[in-house]
Amino acid sequence: MGIRKYRGQIVCDKRWPDGSRTTRVCGNRTLAKQLLDRINASIVDGTWQEFKEQLKLRDRGTVMLKDFSKTYIEEYAKVRNKKKSWLRKQTSLNALNSYMGTLDLTAISPAYLHNYVRKRKQGGLAEGTINKDLNTIRHLLSYAEECGVIESNPITQFKNLRENQKERPRFTDEQVDAVINAVRPDCRPLYIFIRETGCRREEALSLQHWQIQKESEMVVFTEDTKSRKYRYAPLTEAALEAVNVLQSIDGCPYVFYNLKSKDRWHDCRKAWEQAREKVGLPQMQVKDLRRHYAINLAEDGANMHDIQSVLGHASVTTTEKHYAHFSPEHSAKKILKVLEGGKAETKRKHCEHGSTSIKAVK
Repeated sequence: MGIRKYRGQIVCDKRWPDGSRTTRVCGNRTLAKQLLDRINASIVDGTWQEFKEQLKLRDRGTVMLKDFSKTYIEEYAKVRNKKKSWLRKQTSLNALNSYMGTLDLTAISPAYLHNYVRKRKQGGLAEGTINKDLNTIRHLLSYAEECGVIESNPITQFKNLRENQKERPRFTDEQVDAVINAVRPDCRPLYIFIRETGCRREEALSLQHWQIQKESEMVVFTEDTKSRKYRYAPLTEAALEAVNVLQSIDGCPYVFYNLKSKDRWHDCRKAWEQAREKVGLPQMQVKDLRRHYAINLAEDGANMHDIQSVLGHASVTTTEKHYAHFSPEHSAKKILKVLEGGKAETKRKHCEHGSTSIKAVK
């Protein structure tokens, strides 16, 4: 059992805990060892039955994209991703399957994807939407490789389209305050808290009292974070006031709740939409509060890595790309300050040098 050579071929031979046996011909000893390691790992962590079924897919011969898409969604996406994420992957796979669903996984190549991209572009789809489709099929094939359904992922190096970044309007403090002040009183604390902490709407909606650390003036986000990692954010006086507006009630652990149902809000969108229409800023979205928070931090001199930590981004690149944009006026003023400071220093040194020269002459 294990890795052996049979009739000139490298074979991975392993017996499962139920007594059944998998014997698979591999291209070389390295691939055989990788497969054996995956089998042993699945036995250790108790997922060997699922992995055994996945290996059977390859033994059936042709595995079409539309068939493996179901396996990918059910056995990977729904298990590891949030509902919103796996539903988005399902949308991408629906589009991909309409073009190449009957293809065998081994037949998918960069040429097919180039043709797919061309047709989607002709259909008027945005680059960002197409890139989501490409990311999905790239990961699906990586998963198929991991499961042993295909030998290797043929589109690992396929490049995404370059997306045109559309800059959202920069809202002033006065505009943000105007919309929040127009929100009806029972919902206003929620949006004040989002403005003051830069959290996402769902993070604020699901916020519970135990997450508020009043002594250290911190809030810890652990529930419904996008990265599924906890993070801390400081609480300003305005944020603490927003937290204290609604009294805690028995049976409801949430900080912000619906006064009628005595439970958390589902999304609390209507109050925001009515407020922005009333003020005359229908284009302002709730996520603009988070962006406004990040830009103010950046322009006030906060370190980009600190901003990344507070916002909960996986990398500082995401912070720079999506949120922490400097306004052109602010950047120009900073450059001017540096230039004027440099000129002043040069002038001072020149004067000092001149004085020394005069003394030397004397």
